[in-house]
Amino acid sequence: MIRPDPSLPLRDQDPTVLLALTVLGEARNQPFQGKVAVAQVVRNRMDAKDMTVAQVVLAPWQFSSFNPGDPNLTLIQDTVAKQAGNIQPPGLWEECLQAAESALGTPREVDPTGGASHYVVAGLWATAAAKTKKAPWFSKRCIDSGVTEFLIQIGAHIFARTKW
Repeated sequence: MIRPDPSLPLRDQDPTVLLALTVLGEARNQPFQGKVAVAQVVRNRMDAKDMTVAQVVLAPWQFSSFNPGDPNLTLIQDTVAKQAGNIQPPGLWEECLQAAESALGTPREVDPTGGASHYVVAGLWATAAAKTKKAPWFSKRCIDSGVTEFLIQIGAHIFARTKW
């Protein structure tokens, strides 16, 4: 089983490890299919823009678990430092790796999201947006205008495709 390498920065981790760390930070409390779906969103973005895992997940403000000050970033950094030896419950790291492998593998698993480029916690879906700034992709305004298309809910996340 592969584990994070504490001697490497996040951008230089093995792509499967970096994607597993993303799944850990973004969906560790979700059912396995929800973990796979989050990993698949990364793969969908990689394919759409011909980018690497690192370019997708470490892009500023794209995946909240890598945002400065986010408590999940501390968990990810601790996981790297301890080579995933701190992950509880037992088996969670393996499940995150399996989700990452399903999105990156060849042949690829079927995309459970139907081609999603984004996901959000269900409680934020279709919320009102302030009229003075650009509406977030998951806002009622973007959904009603056709910028954002609902695809599926898996666990606590809603998966969608945007025209941005």
